Parts: sequence; structure tokens; C-alpha cells
Amino acid sequence: MRFPILRNALPFRRPAMQAAGGGALEQSADVWPQTGELAVSEARLLRRAWALMLVAAVVLLLVFTLTPLDYLLADRYYLSDGHFLGQGNWWLETFSHVLVKRAGILVLVLVWLRVIAGYVRPAWAADRRRWLAVALAMSLAPATVSLLKPISGLQCPWDLTRYGGQAWDHVSWLTQQLGVRRGGCFPAGHATSGFGFFGLVLLYMGRAPRKAYTVGGLALMGGLSLGWGQQMRGAHFLSHTLWSAWVCWAVCLAIFGVMGLHRANKE
Repeated sequence: MRFPILRNALPFRRPAMQAAGGGALEQSADVWPQTGELAVSEARLLRRAWALMLVAAVVLLLVFTLTPLDYLLADRYYLSDGHFLGQGNWWLETFSHVLVKRAGILVLVLVWLRVIAGYVRPAWAADRRRWLAVALAMSLAPATVSLLKPISGLQCPWDLTRYGGQAWDHVSWLTQQLGVRRGGCFPAGHATSGFGFFGLVLLYMGRAPRKAYTVGGLALMGGLSLGWGQQMRGAHFLSHTLWSAWVCWAVCLAIFGVMGLHRANKE
């Protein structure tokens, strides 16, 4: 399933500059002019980005509500002995779920230190509002997913009767099965160790498209890889991972808009 999270949803476009002799010179992909006209254009594209996010949400709802895709994929990893393929795997349970998560926390700490340095040391003042946006996005995106998990009440695959558990398949948000604790597996939390790096896109968004696409693509691949590992363990369905990506990118877009970076385009 294609998830239009970057190329169609990032509000940047490469403008052209007029040369002194009247000829058109293409602006560098990583240099953006400071013009009110560009700010208006970026505001329009930011609204378009939210419209595309709405479309993506509808697609996700339809695909995973009307099709058994989640189960078809999970069935491939559920073994005849009653366990999932990835359970007990050191790479998935220790390296991915523990060490990678700690590495992501370390990077977040370094980003916040960069933010502090930008406000206390003049030499580091460049892009300090951008770095603040990055730090907020990398913190709030995973936090938002964590807040949604207990609210959703949805179970992990390994909790379902289909895979040896006791819970009904996909109990709805507002109901609870008698005698079975509420779930907390939606959206996928561990995948935010990758999707959280969508926040770094805000450092380049609107002024350095190639870097923004590269960083966003790497964050997307990282999150999907971590989510895939969790699916192999029976901890999440694919829909949990994709919705986690949607939430993280939505938080990033919200921060980009609330901080006015689409209007200022100068820090």
C-alpha cells in the first residue's frame, strides 16, 4: 500500500530566479528566496498537504476495514506450534526493540541540546527555531502515539483467539471484552523510533527539498522496518504501523504550521 506521506504532502516547490539579463536561472534545490509570494504559495501547499493526509486516512480506513489484509499478513508469521516467527529472535526483541529505541532517545537528547545551544550561544543561533520545531516534533509525535494506545483499546495479534490468545478479534475503541484486559497496541509504538525522525524533515522543509526527501524517506523506511519486525513477533498488524506513520507525520505538519515556518521561511 502506498502511503503519500512525503512527496505529495510536503509543501515545497523549486522556484526560478530572474538573471540580471532577463534570463531565467533555476534556483538551487537547497536555497529559497525570502518573498511574501512564496510564503503564500507554501501556505496553500500546506493546506493541500492536510487534504492529502485526509485522503490517506480514508484509504487506510477503507483498506483495513473492508479487507482481511492485516490477518493475511499476520497468518504468514504464525507457526503451527502456536508461536510467531519472530518471537525469541535476538535481533527483533533485543537489538530492534531495546537498543534501537535507546539510540533514538539519545539522538533526541542531542537535538534538544542543539536547541538549548541555539538560545544560549550566538554562534549556534542559526536555525534555532527550526531546531526547536525538530525537537518538538521528535518528542510529541511518539508521545501522541503513546497517548492513543490506551485510548484505542485494540489488542495485539498475539492476544487474539486467532493466534492463541483470549481476546476477540479487533474489539472496537468503545467496547471491552468481559474478563480480558483492554489492549494497547494501536497505533504501533515501537515504529515511532523510526517515524519520529520525520521531525528532522522540518529542518529542511520549504528550503532544501532534496535533503527533506532524503531524511523523510530514511525515517519512513526505518519506521516501516521496525514495524515489520514487530509484525513478525505478533506484536502489531500492518495497519498499526501505517497509522503510526500517519499520526507522526500529522504531528510534524501541525508543528510546522503552528510555528509559522510556512510563513516565515527564514529560520
